Amino acid sequence: MKENGYMTIYLALTLGVMISLCLALIEGCRCRGICLETECVMDIGMDSILAEYHRELFAQYNLFAVDCSYGTVHGTTKLTEEHLLEYMNHNFSLEDIFLDKFLYRDFFALEAEKAEMTKAAFVTDGDGEVFRRMAVDAIEDDVGIGLLQQIKEWVKTIKSRGLLERSVEEEKQTVDAQIREYDGRETADGKVIHIENPTEALEEKKKSGILSLVLPEEEISDRRIETEQFIEAREERDQINRGNIALQSQTEWEKEKERILFHEYLLKYMGRYGTEKKSSPLWYQVEYIIAGEESDRENLRYVINRIFAIREAANAAYLFGSEEKYAVAEVLGEALAAVMMVPEIGELFTISLILGWAFAESVYDVRTMLAGDKIPLLKSDSTWHCGLQTILQGNLTDEGRSGDADAVTDLGYEDYLRIFLLLCDERTITYRAMNIVEQDIRVTPGNQNFCLDACIAELQMNVKVKSRYGYSVEIERQKSYITSFEAATGMSE
Repeated sequence: MKENGYMTIYLALTLGVMISLCLALIEGCRCRGICLETECVMDIGMDSILAEYHRELFAQYNLFAVDCSYGTVHGTTKLTEEHLLEYMNHNFSLEDIFLDKFLYRDFFALEAEKAEMTKAAFVTDGDGEVFRRMAVDAIEDDVGIGLLQQIKEWVKTIKSRGLLERSVEEEKQTVDAQIREYDGRETADGKVIHIENPTEALEEKKKSGILSLVLPEEEISDRRIETEQFIEAREERDQINRGNIALQSQTEWEKEKERILFHEYLLKYMGRYGTEKKSSPLWYQVEYIIAGEESDRENLRYVINRIFAIREAANAAYLFGSEEKYAVAEVLGEALAAVMMVPEIGELFTISLILGWAFAESVYDVRTMLAGDKIPLLKSDSTWHCGLQTILQGNLTDEGRSGDADAVTDLGYEDYLRIFLLLCDERTITYRAMNIVEQDIRVTPGNQNFCLDACIAELQMNVKVKSRYGYSVEIERQKSYITSFEAATGMSE
């Protein structure tokens, strides 16, 4: 028996509603799925961009940054935008799925059409402030806060005692000039006076220069660089990339801590005398940062002369304040003046002997520090080394150090570099440090065009995504390797 099918009005209406509901749910799933997939793919794409950090920059300096030149001559954001589109479209596609054209249909059918870098922080932004903050982040966990207080105490002592301003060499020249005025004079009985300065042997040694007195010639590097091609010179010509992220302001304490930590970063990752970076065009890199000369020899000479001037001032202050040692010099000075029949210059001889004594002790001090040992900032009877006979003989050979070293209060060569870095203009040493980074990277294979102003530490991307089903999505993400540099609240991962 054949039965006829039928549909009631109620069922027809219900079915229409159910179909509409199902289609609406499917469309809603597609709409929200498009947004979700876009967000996931955008995050993956941004992470992929950050994963393209410059390998040599990380290997040598422990810094993460994307070189947007990707080995080409000119660094622009265009290549980074293209890389992001490539990563996103690869993740949107089903090409990695087995038999994707036969077994699957793309429910979202998305494609990234346009990517734009709306914000960027280049490593050189803020006169190198981004570079400094990245360096601090790389070194912060390795340095104790006690070092900051110790360095400040050293600088305070040096400034309070006038060791930076005092020139013992000028004082010595003045005294010696006064002594020479007596040479050739006649006594009351007509005899011509011939004056011999008791420190003449030392004065002959000085003519060769301090550097040659404290280091053998064969140990000094003669390497040179040309700085016109590096970031400092390009910035002066206004030929660098600049980002548009406003950097966060810092408190005075944060700035002070950042300075010390940045200097420790330089001492750890850059070469200096004693720990040369021999793969670099310059061996004495920290000395270059302080002095700014284009040759290793001149940079080392500048630093050693400054150390010597401080040591000479400190040693002279000790001798003038030591009753025992001053009395010894005074007795000898007056005796020499009496022998030469000019007792009135006994005081000048005494001062000349004291200043020459300080010179000889300073030569020993600098040699000791260059050998890797430490010397007290302010000497005492137990830590004094040279005898007065050294002045008369002009003998500057080392005979072993007297006294015991104190690891806390004594200063080594590296400690004086810390002091000089703290006394330097921060902008100047930052640009010189960036010069060093560029020169070191450029000598490695495939990096001859490397520029720090093409390296991005933080970026914000805006991407427009379209679907074949008529939907379009616009998404924006901001990411950096460390805490965001941006002053205003923004997305950072």
